[in-house]
Amino acid sequence: MPTRKALRGGGGGGGGGVRGRCQRRRRGRADTTGDSRRVPSCFAISQEAEELGVPSPPSGSGGGGARPPGGQGFEQPSSGAKRRRRRRAPARPPSARSTASMALRARPAWPPLLLSLLSPLCWATPGAGTGTVGVLAPAQVRGFLGDTATLPCHLQPPPEQDALVTLVTWLRREPAGGARSVAVFHPTQGPSFPEPGRLEFVAARPGEKLRDASLAVRDLRAEDEANYTCQFAMFPEGSRSASTRLRVLAQPQNEAESLEVPLSRWLSPEPVPVARCISKGGRPPARISWPSPLNEKANESQVPGPLPGTTTVISLLTLTSSSQEDGKNVTCQVEHESFEEPVQLPVKLTVLHPPEVSISGYDDDWYLGRSEATLSCDVRSNPEPTGYDWSTTRGPLPPSAVAQGSRLLIHTVDDLINTTFICRVTNTLGTSQAELTVLVRAGPSGEPSAASWSPTTIAILTVVIVAGVALLVFLIYFLRSRNSRQASYEPSANGVSVMVELRRVRGVGGSPPWGLGVCIPPTHAPPDLGKCCLGF
Repeated sequence: MPTRKALRGGGGGGGGGVRGRCQRRRRGRADTTGDSRRVPSCFAISQEAEELGVPSPPSGSGGGGARPPGGQGFEQPSSGAKRRRRRRAPARPPSARSTASMALRARPAWPPLLLSLLSPLCWATPGAGTGTVGVLAPAQVRGFLGDTATLPCHLQPPPEQDALVTLVTWLRREPAGGARSVAVFHPTQGPSFPEPGRLEFVAARPGEKLRDASLAVRDLRAEDEANYTCQFAMFPEGSRSASTRLRVLAQPQNEAESLEVPLSRWLSPEPVPVARCISKGGRPPARISWPSPLNEKANESQVPGPLPGTTTVISLLTLTSSSQEDGKNVTCQVEHESFEEPVQLPVKLTVLHPPEVSISGYDDDWYLGRSEATLSCDVRSNPEPTGYDWSTTRGPLPPSAVAQGSRLLIHTVDDLINTTFICRVTNTLGTSQAELTVLVRAGPSGEPSAASWSPTTIAILTVVIVAGVALLVFLIYFLRSRNSRQASYEPSANGVSVMVELRRVRGVGGSPPWGLGVCIPPTHAPPDLGKCCLGF
């Protein structure tokens, strides 16, 4: 048995005894951890853990990569436990006697549970816990009623650190406040669900590294729409979490149709519905619009859809009924979050109205003896006409005219056809009529008559005639002014004066109308000539 002096190890030097070795271990641990009171003795803890059969973490596991033995039930030591351990640590170095007693003790004094909690701290690599561990999850996930939606959740530790995950929990945030657990995964015991059958961890498996905590929700319901939080509990880092919004959608079924307005409502001055568009079973409710140039309004209502949480939207297009809208096309446009682009539904309007009548077939060239002439009664009517009635302003039809429904056949044009014809049409909403006057000619018109000249042609002819008359008057005036011109005399070399007179001489045989006349005065003319005038 060693002596008291050997156990003391040289007194104050503390170099060779048990007391000196414990002090050196404390100084080395203080240099490594920075706090000599955090753990009483890593060496003693490890020795006692080996004696109790507590497995030590594998070498080379970085940071918090060591997993506490025993799987579930082991949690990170609380701050209260750490404070209690610090109180148990001696405030001063123990005496040589107490140190020798601890070294010669046969059984360890540390409980196995505390050893299992403290042993990972002794094998943590320097710098463990200094990195940042992140949890990645999308802000929103969308799924359809009855389908499966996956809520992704991934743990991303720093490259130099391998986090030890002790538990994964999925929490559902309730609208009224608070949260409840919907899924739990333990590294050794596996998953646990309050409502099994609809939830499943996609990639997490017991005994494997827990990095992917993605959760699949099967057979989606409307009440599954909520905010979900994925939470990783790690040792020694603590908890990390990320939230995801689950949207539950339902794609609506859409249809549009035209409405037939009853007669009683058509006679009312108030707008009546003429088209209906239905978007059935949408979640959220669909948005319906009518992009149309018509002066219409839309009345919209919502009712519960065929599945819980869905909505059916009904939109009625109303307008003041008019025959001008009958047969026109309008479009019902449906927008929904599940559509890549709006759905366009064309609708052909059916507006009930009385008949609108006109007569065609007269070409203004009906002459006596013409055969097989025809008049047609053109009708716009909704509903369809129920009857046609042909007549004249004088009464019944002429003998040569035969009614054939909407057509009137004239076998031979005679004087009795020179009248006004009437076509009267009836449907369930009322009766309307149209008139046409026929002018019978004596014969066919080969060329257009003066009566058919246009006002422009008549004006041009009038201007030409007036211009011609004005030119003729001007010529007459000019000619008369030339005839009234006075004659002039010129003396000749032999003393005979010759009067040269320019006068108009009536042309004979195509001679020009103008000539030169030379007159000799009677005093110089021979006695038997008198006044001699020579014309050229």
